[in-house]
Amino acid sequence: MRRMGIHVLFILSLVVVAAGVTDALVVTDHERMEEFVDSVTGHVSDTRIDNALRYADPSKVTMELVHNGRRHRYDDGNARALRPDARKALATLAGSKLRLIQESIALDGTRARIALRLRTNEGLANTVFDLRREDDRWLLRRVTVN
Repeated sequence: MRRMGIHVLFILSLVVVAAGVTDALVVTDHERMEEFVDSVTGHVSDTRIDNALRYADPSKVTMELVHNGRRHRYDDGNARALRPDARKALATLAGSKLRLIQESIALDGTRARIALRLRTNEGLANTVFDLRREDDRWLLRRVTVN
């Protein structure tokens, strides 16, 4: 009887370990959105901008940037302009820190919306990121900055 109890404990331990390993290996969509939030907050630098732009592929998903009522679209034809345009737009924030005050993450199948309220050296900024899942990647569709 005691030997059977040891076997049952051993099997239960294996199940718990397997479940923990599986959970550690599987990245949920919500966790991916949290990774995105981490990539767009913190100290503004070229490296952070490049990390955030990993979520943009205008050749697959047309991306729209809305800032101060002006819209800029990036698609297959002008995708190469996105990186320098992003760096130029964020040049005034270089070296400053974007502090997360509030976040909202909404997932709906292949679409996601992340709304952030950030504190900058200049004051508060509200930013909304709309993403779309293509295959196993989340790609930016629209970025709205107020």
